[in-house]
Amino acid sequence: MVLPVVAGVDGSDSSLRAVDWAADAAVRHEAPLRVLCATGPALGTPVPELRENAERIRDLALEHARKRVPSVEVTGEIVPENAAGALLSAGRNAFALVVGSRGRGGVTGMLLGSVGLAVAGRADCPVVVVRGEPDSGTEPVVLGVQDEDAEEATGRAPGIEDTAEGRSAAEFAFREAQRRGCELIALHAWRTSGGGEPDSGGPEEGDVAEQGRARAEKVIDEAVGPARERYPDVVVRRRATAGPARQALLNAAREASLLVVGAHARHGHFGLQLGLVNHAVLHHSPCPVAVVPQA
Repeated sequence: MVLPVVAGVDGSDSSLRAVDWAADAAVRHEAPLRVLCATGPALGTPVPELRENAERIRDLALEHARKRVPSVEVTGEIVPENAAGALLSAGRNAFALVVGSRGRGGVTGMLLGSVGLAVAGRADCPVVVVRGEPDSGTEPVVLGVQDEDAEEATGRAPGIEDTAEGRSAAEFAFREAQRRGCELIALHAWRTSGGGEPDSGGPEEGDVAEQGRARAEKVIDEAVGPARERYPDVVVRRRATAGPARQALLNAAREASLLVVGAHARHGHFGLQLGLVNHAVLHHSPCPVAVVPQA
């Protein structure tokens, strides 16, 4: 059974861009596309009106998708619950959930700006928040890499860990790069004592910088090693940079078709640990962002 790519729609232009991204992903990964519209709770709005509006939104999205990817199996569904709950349920059996960066809300309850953030922090599958302008698909995929021994509170990039299910950020990023036929940039940002790029004017400062860079490159190699073996055709560029991770990732995203970050499970809590870095890229990235849960 091939898992579908699921696109959440609410009738906004942003959600139609999500449908475009999901449709193209369905082609790349030879998967079906499922369009989902949640009616959600809306006080004072009659149920028949909710259903009628949801049907209109669904049908428009289906027509849009079928014109874009006529070879893909496209289905649509209306779910009578809140948007986040509907998407999370769909994500239990999905290749990925795809949402826009902002929505119209209203009677559909599909305010994707807030829903996207909620879903990214709780989904069982990768969540793609479609930001920025459409890309050609040939720009690099950027993968954020964190030192497994570091905590997200330090501001470093989100982590990567290989999983048997193939759901890790590294696996997702390599698979995307392979299907797109593009390079993959594996980026790790390391912090100096001053929090920025070290001063290499003196021998001592230069030694510290070289040690930091060597450590960062080792972290990258260890993180991408297993996936790299499975996708030997993907050209990988290591990028070790000193300074805040969020800024390094946002800078790299300017030249990317997709930014991929990982999210850790929260011990004792339902959902994932997005952290400050993930929040920053979800709100400010100039390209689509994929948040991939670690098993």
